[in-house]
Parts: sequence; structure tokens; C-alpha cells
Amino acid sequence: MTGLRVGVDLCRIDPSALRPVDHAVLDTIEAAAAVGPDDVELVLFASRRLRAARPALFGAFEAHTLPFPPGVAPARLAAEATWLRAAVRRARVDLVHDAGGTSPTRPDVPTIVSVHDLAPFERPRGIGRLRVAHHRHVVPRAVEAASAVTVPSAFVRDRLVALFGVEEAKVHVVPWPLPPHEEPARIETVRARHGIIGQIVLLPGSTRAEQEQIVAVRAMRHLAARHETTLVLLGEQGPAETRVAAEIESLGLQDRVVRLGSVSPPVRSALYEHAAVVLHPAVYEGFADAVLEAMACGVPVVVAAAGAAPELVGDAGAVIPPGDDAQLAIEVHRVLDDAEWRRRMVAAGLEQARGHTAPRVAERLLAAYRSVLVSL
Repeated sequence: MTGLRVGVDLCRIDPSALRPVDHAVLDTIEAAAAVGPDDVELVLFASRRLRAARPALFGAFEAHTLPFPPGVAPARLAAEATWLRAAVRRARVDLVHDAGGTSPTRPDVPTIVSVHDLAPFERPRGIGRLRVAHHRHVVPRAVEAASAVTVPSAFVRDRLVALFGVEEAKVHVVPWPLPPHEEPARIETVRARHGIIGQIVLLPGSTRAEQEQIVAVRAMRHLAARHETTLVLLGEQGPAETRVAAEIESLGLQDRVVRLGSVSPPVRSALYEHAAVVLHPAVYEGFADAVLEAMACGVPVVVAAAGAAPELVGDAGAVIPPGDDAQLAIEVHRVLDDAEWRRRMVAAGLEQARGHTAPRVAERLLAAYRSVLVSL
């Protein structure tokens, strides 16, 4: 079977507001060009803005341009429901991949849908009401109509099966590839500018309730007594911001916890490369890209036994009960005090990360395409 054409719907991706999931999708598709399969030909559908932002990607494939900006949601949704269906027909594709799981279009060919996260269904707090309503309306119908579904983790697969009654054989785990990592800023400059002293205990992620920054703040009560460390909270403000700030103040940890919010990619890279340990106590997440980035940087990780993080870490990190600040402190102590344990975690983490290069992930996506195409 040769020359089978897969249309990839990238219309929702706005290059001016790229999220981790957008980087994951684009990097995987771009890697598929390097893999160069003989039996699958990709055709991209995207905005003019995205095509201009990723010339290497769109130079590698046949591409069709969405006539509306991706950031204007009503216009983009209307275009997907009308223009995209006609464009798919004109392009003569055999399969359409809805890379975001939220396209309202119903093309006249089989579909494969990507569902990256089920938070709008199970953890909607802190997510915009319109986004939650749209996901709850569109995603179940898209999944039901699809010939196959891709998800980034076994955790999302299992929740998808439980929520929607999807046959497990229909769901393919296609993880995200390694996140982008830019040239780091000078760590001395970052430390001086933000008052970071001692060893860096890094917790990336917005202050959503499920991210559990409060658990890490409470663990600092134990850490501060034995180690000169700074807990660095990295990420956008969320619904739990006030609670986190109040906990820092009530414990008297204002000098030992630094809240940075969003930072530039070079500053982010510097913090990852020079962290003593990265924490991920989140209790719900479809894919733990922060954990993957930490392991790729050779940094030990401590994660909660919840969401997708434990399966991503495997034997390469410490796993604690969700919400257990005392155990979190114990595991960080171990990383800081036991050089041999740290060396083993670093080596195992680097090995785990090697399995998530973009070409390897692209091969898994192509395999998912083939699972549908062989039945045509």
C-alpha cells in the first residue's frame, strides 16, 4: 500500500501563543518529514500565520492555507466547519488527523483524533468556561466518530476509556517529544536578579490547584533546616495563587521561595540546567513535559503518584503519595545528600528521555495512521 495521504488539521494552532501541546504536535509532524515514510504522505491544513512562523515544516509538505487567523476563535471554528471540509475533499486525502481533538468538521473520509488532556471534563477549575463547554460538546463526538484516537500517555488512554467507553484497541499512545530547550542565560545573572541562593529546587507549572505548589512550599519547612536551598516556582499565575502566597507567608519562607511566573526561554533553560532537583507534585496532568525536560537536562525528578508523570519517569525518579509534603522533603533530602543515588537517577533519566526524541515519537504517530489506513 503506497501513496496514502493523511491530512493534518493544524488550524487551531496560533504561533503567537504556542502552548507545550502545540510545540509537541508541530515538532512531531516536522520529524515525520525526516523519517520519510514511503507509504504515508502528509498534507497540512493551517493558517497563513503558522506557515510563516514554521517555514521548514511547511516547506517539507503539501500545505493548504486557512483563510482566517487562528486566534479569532469564532471565525476559525466556522472555517473549520466549512472551508476545511471542502479543502480536504479537494486535496484528495484518505485520512484526516484532527491534531487537537476539537475540530467541528466532519470530513467525508476516516478520521484520527488526538486528545491530549481531559482536564475540561475532570478538572475544569481554572479553565475558561467557554473552553470547557466547547470541549465537552465537541470532543466526545469527535472521539466517537474517529477510526482511531491518539493520546500522550496511558493515563489519558485509561481515563478516555472510562469516560467515553472507547474501545482500548482504538486508542494509541503517542507521547510528546522532548520540549524545546534554548541556549541558557547566565545562571549567575538569573540568581542575582531574582535572589536565588543555594541549591535550586525547581517546580515548573502554573498555580492551578492540581499542581500542588502548596505541598512543595510545606516541604521547604523541612528542607530549609538542613540545606541552603531555594524553591523556585516557575509558571503562570492560576486559581491557587493566593493560597500559595498565603502559605509561604504563614510559614515564614519568603526568603526561601521565589515566585518567578513566566520567564524567557533562556532563563527557563538556565534554571533547568542548574537545578538540583525538579519537583512535579501535580495530581492531574495528561503529559508531564516538565519532567521530560528535567530528565533530558540530567536533573533528578520527584513526582506524585498521579496523572501521567509516574509512567513517564519509570525507574528514573522518586514517586511520592499525592499531597505528602513530608515524603517529598525526604526524597529531596536523599537527592541532595546521596551522591550515588543522584548519579543513578540522572543516568536513568537521560535514558528515559532518549526514548522521546521527535523522530521516535513521529514513528509512533505514523504507526497510528497505518492502523487506520490498512483497513481502507
